[in-house]
Amino acid sequence: MPLISNPASAIPARLQGLHLFHYDGAPCAQRVRFVLGEKGLRRGREERFDAVSDAAVRAEDNRWVSRSVSLAKRDHMSQTYAEIHPDMVVPALVHDGRLYLESLDIIEYLDDAFGGPRLIPTEASLRSAVFERVEQAKVLHLSIRYVTFRWGLGGLARLSLAERQKLADLARNGNDGENLVQFYNGYSNRSIPEAVYENHLQQLYSAFCEVDSTLSDGRPFLTGDALTIADAFWAMKILRLIECGYPVHTQHPALYRWYASIAARPSFRNEVMGKNRLASGAFRLKAGVESLLGIGLRRAVQQAAFA
Repeated sequence: MPLISNPASAIPARLQGLHLFHYDGAPCAQRVRFVLGEKGLRRGREERFDAVSDAAVRAEDNRWVSRSVSLAKRDHMSQTYAEIHPDMVVPALVHDGRLYLESLDIIEYLDDAFGGPRLIPTEASLRSAVFERVEQAKVLHLSIRYVTFRWGLGGLARLSLAERQKLADLARNGNDGENLVQFYNGYSNRSIPEAVYENHLQQLYSAFCEVDSTLSDGRPFLTGDALTIADAFWAMKILRLIECGYPVHTQHPALYRWYASIAARPSFRNEVMGKNRLASGAFRLKAGVESLLGIGLRRAVQQAAFA
């Protein structure tokens, strides 16, 4: 979804400079923060996502205002945020009153509007290769959700009946392009068959094997010698699954080598992990305990590997 000309919310039009509506632990928002860092744009002041005071609406030069939309507190399921992003997901970006939705559209805009290294190649064949990897990552987005909820978030992500009703009411006035109502109903009712989760895990495992094979030639980035948006999309998926206990380092060594090099970049350390380290560490600890007990995602991946 490109530039939103007439959003239902009056908030975007009041914002000056760069403002990112995001959540520190959300992969789609993490990839945008990574790109902001690569473009030399740093995280600035923290504001409530709905703050509109005279001070709150202004951003500093070369810094973006962090407007946290807490998924844990269900901020994304508020009427205020649903009027900003009708799909009730993060991220959303505002630049001088103009609202952009969907991480790919946001990244393309940032790549055109700001300096720093180009992350979208102009040469036709390389550009095509990059967007093939991006599209592959987008297709796997649903599988990441299922695996994350099943083996990572667990009961923390289940909604009460009242919360699900609120979500359905908000979705009637929006697009719900992410099919959140259907997913949360099934997940919260525990009515999604285990085979569905296992199928999504198998899809991820197969895709990771293919990417691992490609990276085994020693290339530094997914499509060659230069960092691109494909690396931004894929690195955040790997981060999320590592947090859930996926043994990338043993199952896909070339993929892990590539991920480790991306994770060492200042833009990843500062903009992606900066305020996410504590939560990320907690999920890794949980996953580690489950592995010691012989349960959790590590065991499921090992089973998928021999299926």
